[in-house]
Amino acid sequence: MNAQPRLSLSRPLVVGSVSSADAWQAACAAETLPCDVVELRVDGLPAETDWAALAQMRCCRPVLVTVRHESEGGLRPMDAAERIAIARALLPLAAALDWEIARLEEAAELLAEARAAGVVTIASAHDFEKTPTLESLQEKEQRARSLGADVAKFAFRLHRAEDMMVGVELLRRASGTTTVMGMGDLGAVSRLLYAQHGACLVYGYLGDTPTAPGQWSAALCRRSLDALGC
Repeated sequence: MNAQPRLSLSRPLVVGSVSSADAWQAACAAETLPCDVVELRVDGLPAETDWAALAQMRCCRPVLVTVRHESEGGLRPMDAAERIAIARALLPLAAALDWEIARLEEAAELLAEARAAGVVTIASAHDFEKTPTLESLQEKEQRARSLGADVAKFAFRLHRAEDMMVGVELLRRASGTTTVMGMGDLGAVSRLLYAQHGACLVYGYLGDTPTAPGQWSAALCRRSLDALGC
């Protein structure tokens, strides 16, 4: 089923996120892109999209399919059945699939299909208001592991420089492959810091529209990581 290679997470990968049909088409038309992975934010596409046709499109980079729930930053409301149906239709396109930790159980069959097809499963949690406690993040990480996720992903709001150390400590104690990113005014610099401490994915955006607060362009992320030797 899966037409994309399995991702190698041996070094920090730059993810270029797209959240519109125009940005996605531009990514597919490009011969090269300033990122290692393209994230297709499906929740940013129109409900009337022909998902079967979209699944046949090809990109010069592996594709991460994300159908984000509105409570964790999704761009349009969708119930569980719609989200699962769209994600299943797009599995032939996907090298990776992102699903929220809080909703992994509702998509258990979908995630099993993804893993059987060699698709990397990313279990994510987002807090747009604050930096969670280290203990709560560790609990979520262990839940993601227990439900079979390949990667645990955390994004949260940073208010003070000290908040960034929560992510550093989480990466230090993580029991498996993990990525962390900050949001807000300190978000961009935190993503570089976390890459230096083992975060496997660094998210930027392709086109003109960030998909999270404090996000740099994918090109700037790539140049910065190269300058740091990551």
